[in-house]
Amino acid sequence: RGSGRGREGRGAAGTMLFLILFVNAVGRYSFRQAELRALLEMEGVTDAPMVWTRDGDTEGKDSAFMEIELPSEDVARRVAQRSVCIKGIYHPWGRGKTQEECFEGVKAFGAANMEPYCREGSTFKINMYSYGGKIDTAASKVVIERAFDAVPFKGQVVLDKTKKGVKAQSADKRASHQFWYCEDTMKEAGEQTAVKGSCTGALRGVWFCREVSTGGREVLADFDLKQREYLCSTSMTAENSFLVANFAHASAGKLLLDPFCGSASLLVAAAKFGCYTMGGDIDLRVIRGKEKNKQMPSHCRYARTVDEVDITPFDNFRQYGLKEPLDIVRCDNARPTWRLGSLFDAIICDPPYGVRAGARKTGCNKETKPIPEELREGHIPGTIAYGISDVLSDLLDMSAKYLAVRGRLVFWLPTTPDYKVEDLPQHPCMEMLYNCEEVVTAKWQRRLITMKKTREPQEGERAVCAIKEEDEGIEAAHDNFAVKYFGKQGADRRDDSKESTRSKRKKRAAELAAEGRQGLGWQEGQMENFQEKDGQT
Repeated sequence: RGSGRGREGRGAAGTMLFLILFVNAVGRYSFRQAELRALLEMEGVTDAPMVWTRDGDTEGKDSAFMEIELPSEDVARRVAQRSVCIKGIYHPWGRGKTQEECFEGVKAFGAANMEPYCREGSTFKINMYSYGGKIDTAASKVVIERAFDAVPFKGQVVLDKTKKGVKAQSADKRASHQFWYCEDTMKEAGEQTAVKGSCTGALRGVWFCREVSTGGREVLADFDLKQREYLCSTSMTAENSFLVANFAHASAGKLLLDPFCGSASLLVAAAKFGCYTMGGDIDLRVIRGKEKNKQMPSHCRYARTVDEVDITPFDNFRQYGLKEPLDIVRCDNARPTWRLGSLFDAIICDPPYGVRAGARKTGCNKETKPIPEELREGHIPGTIAYGISDVLSDLLDMSAKYLAVRGRLVFWLPTTPDYKVEDLPQHPCMEMLYNCEEVVTAKWQRRLITMKKTREPQEGERAVCAIKEEDEGIEAAHDNFAVKYFGKQGADRRDDSKESTRSKRKKRAAELAAEGRQGLGWQEGQMENFQEKDGQT
């Protein structure tokens, strides 16, 4: 590796060689390279040569380091500062299989190339990082001595407080130039350590680099759900939300829609990058807001009327000083209410799948009755269960209609280890770009699916699934996911509990209505139609 690239730090003609250090994301390794490719696409780079540094590792399951050739430092810096999977990106001055080989490469890099970063009046620090190993004090002294022997440092050393060896706290002053000694260690059976201080493995690669940029993970602390003003049971973590925004190419001026927005976690991440956002949800309680009653559990504080609302999803945007959504409306994914045309640059969502919230669509399981004219304004129709396969098919159909050409659909999909490519519905207008797997437990997983609209749909084109309803004994891994997650008995108990709660609410609403009291937002039309004791609607 690298022997054909000429001088250290140089890539092919017109490119520079960089070293990327990724987070050690156990169970979600496929996100790292996919997110990198998605961010490079935003920079117009689609064919950057990249290779994981451990021999035989093509998917990044065993490696934390990647070597990549990019057009410039500016591209590398912009990509790193936005990524939530990258710890840092560096320009290698020397690399090799051993320390000796690495620092020989540093000397060959040339004093003229080093001089802008080592001149008098500058500040610098040499950092240490070992993946799979540990660098003790004695080994650190050896590295520093070799670094001073190979690099003509003339500036002043600043020992800033670098957090966990990677990212300094924002309040801490950092040296103007950060240098990194990175090593990759992996001990095989019966193999002795190659360098004193590399306590848990033998060296597989060594680099001495100049830091170009740290990753963008500091945004995760700023947007942590623990400080979020408004939450609901399905609020997405900051890391997952920003991953979705990166795969969706969220950027200033674009319009993004989340048809299952809930507390708008995904839209908050998109708004951070300057997007115009719009949300929808069929659950009126969630998007209307809550009361600020700390004595009640969060799920019990949904406001019954508009007058009782204290906090709403819009407060999350105000909390961070972000551009508020154009609107958040009650809508049904099965019956899109949007005006026809290529409205949205991206559609992002985490569809409900029956664990924290069940999917619902407009409908009724019993005979419907006409709504009196005086009650139609503000009437909220009843809902019925909405299977996850139907959710996905309708989501693809809606995306094909309302996305701009080359617009992106990014959504989370719950599944099990039995997942097959055939489980996903396909649409003639939608092209699969990324399918990233997150292993949550041994029994269930979830995937982040990214698709792109390639053309406008023709009349009659709909989403189709390779698994048909008539295929007895065959089902997609995401079908009946709540049963697979809770078990049959657990899912039944959960459904019984929900039904019992609904029955109690309807009974109480009927009692209040008989007494002439509003209660539970009666005049708002928030309850389903029901029969009073005298049989009148």
